[in-house]
Amino acid sequence: MSPPLASTMPCRFGEIYLHTASESFDLHNCFRFVGFTYKPSAQTARLRWKANEYASAEQLRSLVVEFRGVGHVSATARDPDMPFSEDTCLSSVGGVEASDPTLRVYSDVPDGWHHVFAFQSGFVLRIGAESVRLLPNDI
Repeated sequence: MSPPLASTMPCRFGEIYLHTASESFDLHNCFRFVGFTYKPSAQTARLRWKANEYASAEQLRSLVVEFRGVGHVSATARDPDMPFSEDTCLSSVGGVEASDPTLRVYSDVPDGWHHVFAFQSGFVLRIGAESVRLLPNDI
């Protein structure tokens, strides 16, 4: 497992929001999804968002969320009839027990559950990990 970075922050997802102890980010309306990386050898996955024109002046930045201890990554196909711009718009985030199918998603993501990210295009990304942290802005 990667050593902890001093400036990372614990975070949690709920519906369309990313929450830290001091801030909440509206990932549906105020940020666009840029992409993700998965490094199997490091057991990490990173998801990236960039503030859009609707973000407040205080939140004009990029967000990088790192999942550590990744044991599961899967995705379902996007709707080919949707424009690719809809891949950048998060529809919702929820959780599912590790043994449950992706179709039964709940709004909360308790420890040990998988995160399920659904996008407006129908693309769904599922990540099971030991921890999730918001990384510093300069990463």
